[in-house]
Amino acid sequence: MKKVLTLVLTAVLAFGIAACTEEETLVILTSSGYEPYEMIDENGNLIGFDIELMEAIAEYLDIKFEWKDVDFDGIIASLQTNQADAAIAGISPTAERAQFVDFTIVYFNEEAGLVNMMVYDPSKVTINSKADLAGLTVGAQLGTIQAGLLQELSTEIGFTLDLRNQNAVIVQEIASSRIDVLVVERLVSDSILAANPNLAQVVLDSELDSPGNAIALPKNSPYTALFNEAIAALIADGTVAALVEKWFNE
Repeated sequence: MKKVLTLVLTAVLAFGIAACTEEETLVILTSSGYEPYEMIDENGNLIGFDIELMEAIAEYLDIKFEWKDVDFDGIIASLQTNQADAAIAGISPTAERAQFVDFTIVYFNEEAGLVNMMVYDPSKVTINSKADLAGLTVGAQLGTIQAGLLQELSTEIGFTLDLRNQNAVIVQEIASSRIDVLVVERLVSDSILAANPNLAQVVLDSELDSPGNAIALPKNSPYTALFNEAIAALIADGTVAALVEKWFNE
């Protein structure tokens, strides 16, 4: 379903962007292993909320793109060095990250889903609040806002921080007792618990929760305004709500 772009641009800029989107294939970064945002199915294909949203954005704008699956902690640097045109990977548009990249408008910010959770094996440890992390080994995904939060809390509470590239690896380390707790946003923790019913979760009572999710782009990217228009349109026509229902609520 191709829609007409309605951005108010000068004739020269409009022509330049139109030519670029028609002739180029954009490189879009993601980081699989972050269910239900982006993951790999049994056939090796990328699936998930972010994956389908990007496909809808591309259809709306009538652009071609290709995925590049990378480690999450390398996304900002890749955009800074113009190795990709954009990234969608459950990224929170924090002020710190905005120093290095530009962000679109937030496409998803359901408060209940973005609260940080502590995931653990109740047969091995007892966790009721962040104070119970004292003396434990706590894991998070490299480059995430959870990793930044835990770096601040580790000295205050007194736990060992162990950062890994993927949450799935941390879950395996919990099973082998090398990591005690994983801190991750609730929508991801719900997905982890669905696949690992032996685990439990409790809210990390911290003031720092996710401000939502947005697409990241290199500074001064010509695509930011286009992506903003597409996201706003897909929110307005119910596409985003349908994807939220499919990937988060079913």
